[in-house]
Amino acid sequence: MSNQDGRSQAGSPSNEGARARREFRPMDAILVDRAPLTEEEKEARKARGFSENYMGDYNNERNKSADIPDDQNCSLYITGLPLNVTVRDIFDDIRDIGKVYSLHISPRSDSHSKAAAAVVFFTRAAAERFYNRFKTRDNPTVRWGGAVANPGRILGRMPVNVVWNQVKAAPFTEREHVTRVIQVEGPSDIVNEQFLLSYFRTKCRFDMEDISVLWEGFCDVPVSGGQPPAPSAASVHAEPPAQAPARRQGRALASTNWRERAHPVTAEPEAEPQENAAVPTTRTHSRIMEFRFGTVKGQALACRMALDWEFKERGVMCRYGQDPCGP
Repeated sequence: MSNQDGRSQAGSPSNEGARARREFRPMDAILVDRAPLTEEEKEARKARGFSENYMGDYNNERNKSADIPDDQNCSLYITGLPLNVTVRDIFDDIRDIGKVYSLHISPRSDSHSKAAAAVVFFTRAAAERFYNRFKTRDNPTVRWGGAVANPGRILGRMPVNVVWNQVKAAPFTEREHVTRVIQVEGPSDIVNEQFLLSYFRTKCRFDMEDISVLWEGFCDVPVSGGQPPAPSAASVHAEPPAQAPARRQGRALASTNWRERAHPVTAEPEAEPQENAAVPTTRTHSRIMEFRFGTVKGQALACRMALDWEFKERGVMCRYGQDPCGP
C-alpha cells in the first residue's frame, strides 16, 4: 500500500507478509506523455523565458531563470554544434575547468542544421574559465575554423558560438558534496550495467557520459535475519551478472567511507571457516561501478535516491564520485 508520492507506508500489510518496502516515485519525464507541443504551449514557454523546445516543467520555480546579477550567472549556451554531438563529446572538452551541474543538448529539429546545448557549472569561476577558453563572438580565428590555445575535440576546432545563457543559474555553493557522478556498490546480480541501466530508465530520462567498473571480486557479506529481502514488484528483475568491461578494472577505492578491498579474483575461493565469527557471513560476488550522468538534478540525484530507497536492504550502497571535469 503506497501513499501519493509512491512511498510504501510503514506497517502496511503485504500479500507475502514481508516488510513493507519504500518505492521511489519516477520523475515526471517518465510519468508524463510527451506529446508534441501546441502553438499555445510554445507561446507559454516563451512568455516565461524558456525556449519553445524546452520539455521540462516551465511552471516550476526552480526551473526558471534565477533572479541574480549577470556576473553571478553560471549558465552558458553553445550553438553551432554538429547534429550528432553527444554529451560525452562536450564533456571531453570541459576537463579541468570545473564541476558541471547540468549539460543538456537541445532536441533535434528539422529546421536546424546545427545543434545547441546549455551547460551549467557549480561556480561562476568555472563558468568564466569555460567562456574564456571557447568564446567565439570576439574570436574570428575560431569562428572561421581556427583553433583555441587548448583545443578540444569539438569546441576548440569548430566555429561554435559560446555565450552567456539568458536563463540564468545561480552558483551551487551549498551543495559542494553533490556531483553528476555516482558510484554503486553491491551484489553483482544488481550492480551490473545491463540491470542498472534498465532500472534507471524506469525512474528518469538521462544522458550518460561514461560507465566503468572500479572493482569487482568475492567478499564476505554479513547475513542478518535470514535471506535478503526480495525486490519490490515495481522494480525490474535483475539479470545474471554480465561480464565486466575490460576498462578500468581492478582499481580499489581509496576512501575512508568504504571498507578496504582485496585484489579482484578470477575464481571463487573456498569459503573459510566461520566458527569464531561474531556475525554470520556469506561469500558473494560484488562489484563497484561508476556512472557519469549528464546532470545532477533529475538524473544522478534521482538514480541515487532510488537505489537508496529500494535496494539498500539488499546490500547496495551508493555515493557521489568525483566529477572529472573538476580542476
